[in-house]
Amino acid sequence: MPITTSCPYPRRKHLTSLLLGSAIALHTGLLAPLLSTSAQAQAQQASRVYDIAPGPLMTTLNRFAREAGVLLSFDAALTQGRQSSGLHGRFNIEQGFALLLAGSGLQAQRVGNDYVLVSQVDAGSALQLGATSITGEGLGLTTEGSGSYTTGETAAATRLNLSLRKTPQSISVVTRQQMDDQNLQSVSEVLKQTPGVTVNQESSEAFTFYSRGFKLDNYQFDGVPSLSSDGGSLRDNYSIGNSLVYDRVEVLKGATGLVNGAGNPSGVINLVRKRPTAALQGRIGAGAGSWDKYQADFDLAGPLTDSGNVRGRMVAGTQSQHSYVEYLTGEQNTFYGVLEADFSENTLFTLGYDVQKNYDNGSTTGALPAFFLDGRTVKFDRDTNAADRWTWRNQETQRAFAELAHTFDNDWVLKGVLSSRDYRSRELISGISSEAIQADGSISHGFVGGNIDPETGAVNNNGTASKFNTTSKEKGLDLYARGPFSLGGRVHEAVFGYSIAHTKSTSKRDDGVTNGVIDDVFQWDGYGDTPTNFEWWSTFDIEARQKVGFAATILKPTDALAVILGARIVDYKWDIDTINAIGRRLPASATNSSEIVPYAGVTYDLDRYHTVYASYTDVFKPQAYSLGADGKPIDPLTGASYEIGIKGAYFENRLNASLALFELKQDNFAVLTGGTTPSGGSAYRAAQGVTTRGVELEVNGELMKDLQVMAGYTFAESHDADDQRVATNQPQHLLKLATNYRLQGDWHKFTVGGNAYWQSATFFKPSDEDWYAIDDPAAKFEQKSYALVGLVGGYDFTRNLKATLNVNNLFDKHYYSGIGNYGTVFWGAPRNLMVNVKYSF
Repeated sequence: MPITTSCPYPRRKHLTSLLLGSAIALHTGLLAPLLSTSAQAQAQQASRVYDIAPGPLMTTLNRFAREAGVLLSFDAALTQGRQSSGLHGRFNIEQGFALLLAGSGLQAQRVGNDYVLVSQVDAGSALQLGATSITGEGLGLTTEGSGSYTTGETAAATRLNLSLRKTPQSISVVTRQQMDDQNLQSVSEVLKQTPGVTVNQESSEAFTFYSRGFKLDNYQFDGVPSLSSDGGSLRDNYSIGNSLVYDRVEVLKGATGLVNGAGNPSGVINLVRKRPTAALQGRIGAGAGSWDKYQADFDLAGPLTDSGNVRGRMVAGTQSQHSYVEYLTGEQNTFYGVLEADFSENTLFTLGYDVQKNYDNGSTTGALPAFFLDGRTVKFDRDTNAADRWTWRNQETQRAFAELAHTFDNDWVLKGVLSSRDYRSRELISGISSEAIQADGSISHGFVGGNIDPETGAVNNNGTASKFNTTSKEKGLDLYARGPFSLGGRVHEAVFGYSIAHTKSTSKRDDGVTNGVIDDVFQWDGYGDTPTNFEWWSTFDIEARQKVGFAATILKPTDALAVILGARIVDYKWDIDTINAIGRRLPASATNSSEIVPYAGVTYDLDRYHTVYASYTDVFKPQAYSLGADGKPIDPLTGASYEIGIKGAYFENRLNASLALFELKQDNFAVLTGGTTPSGGSAYRAAQGVTTRGVELEVNGELMKDLQVMAGYTFAESHDADDQRVATNQPQHLLKLATNYRLQGDWHKFTVGGNAYWQSATFFKPSDEDWYAIDDPAAKFEQKSYALVGLVGGYDFTRNLKATLNVNNLFDKHYYSGIGNYGTVFWGAPRNLMVNVKYSF
């Protein structure tokens, strides 16, 4: 495949129009680059300072062409296996190409105002491009090495590789470059910078993600759905934690009409792993930061044979830290290995494995209580830990996958993926909570919010600690084919496939005895009695099975118009069996067969830069984990999702922008009743007529030379059939910004940037969950709107060695990073910093 890179010029005028968010401005083409031939010629003769590290020739050429503002076309076969010594100093374009290509036997031949890479042997003869074409597509599927905060293509919405502009739904992509610049070391940190996504921290290690006001708990790995038997709670630091493994993180907003079996109306998170490279490359990094945080990582990729037909990659990282929360410490270890083998010119086999291990001490099972017994709000210090000092939690997640892909002569691709997940967790936990076993064997709960005496701070705790031993195994098979077909004298595309997944989890709980009274929770230092006399209390067995068939086609009646039609058919079965020490057995199950979920989308190109779109899909999601008062699952969530918008792609697709309006209608929406299930969990009811409406605006990519940006604004508001707000613990307004800029001239070794986050007020009421023993039914916890600011700085000591400084929460804002989880709140981190040093080769 040909690789092309280019970079038009004027941009400041474009940014002004974009930030206004005006569809009119987008349509009138204010963002279109207007270049004259003379301006291009002058640019080619001008010299400037470059600082390009040694590396694969393809990578260095792409970066040079992008920084120089020229279009370079070449056949990837010419650069395969070749290295470049990089470029450092002041040069014009001709000089730069000559030095980068020195000793390679290649040269950049000028064609008009552009360049084509050719062999020096052929340079004097007539130019024969053959299969090479100049397309202007500057970015592809892989973001590593692109230097960009956007991507060229994604298959997140339809399984068909489409540009962001041609995808009829909102998609946000956090690239490898943004993760490195902003020091986003975990998936939760990545999602905190993702436009339209909020992250609610529920404990020291557990997070819940939200999009458009609702839980975002569907996951894909390299586009393959993952079925979780624990309600989709693949929470960060449990099984997806370290971002070292990933090339990019994609978030598809709205209902996932085609790509997931049990589709979530809020969207899907697609975690795209790094892959081997054709040329040798590597990186070693180390860092240190606040609260004794230390980390080190290693990444090596390249060919394993002389011909390059077998390639490999190994990624490893370790991290240890204390915390702003008292006596909370943790250690995370990550390993990822992947092999690629070309069985033939058209057949690629891939085998991969990763393991993530987490060890935590002083870990919490919940957060800090929000209320006193009389309904007044509680305010603890930011460093307060709700757990005893002797608590601990260890998790290990192993994932393996095997892929076989074959490309036929007619450009159809057939691909099969086998995947597995093996999760193990052992933990000893406690919290300032109380439980009481009722006569019927059910359990009533009372968190601190319902138990703190407002006068003395005393807590009447039940004096138990729990050991959990949990295992979860998942296996899956995903098959699909995609490719072009001719109809009516035009070329269209189609995809169809089938997937099957099975997962089973078992969790065993033993309870021990501790001191059940805390005299003053505000003076409590976590030195509770070590638990003794552990005895078995309960065992949970959960099993889920899913079969999904799907098909979609992109019909192109004209060059400007594309119509996407598709559907998936879902079979889903879920079973749970719970037994506890008093002999109470609580089986439950849910089955949904042959549910058909349609999808329709349309895109229309207004001009070469702008596309308008609309999409519709049904919503269907089994709610096996939302149990009613009788212990049985409530009915599946159903509804419809609508979205219209306009998208723009500028500067050879290195800058993307979108404006979207959406509406989501849901029935059987799970709402807490305030009671409990027979097994002691939260009881839900199915609410009808929940409607969400909103708007999203996003800009990502290169705004001007050497300035990368990710910016987004989201408004979303949800009401039930009685016009009462739901999901009030999620902000209606959300604004995010991340930037990085390389200084020019003599300051070119420096990079500067930052990030900003603002959200509107949120609140929750304990009366929505009556099991808190709070006397005041009008009690309400509200967090006012707040803003956070971070700074980023970098310095290149050499072409290979770079240091970066990241400062988070620059103004030391006091805020809660999570509210409303069973009447609790979790303090966000105070001001902190991290220094990293990286050596690339």
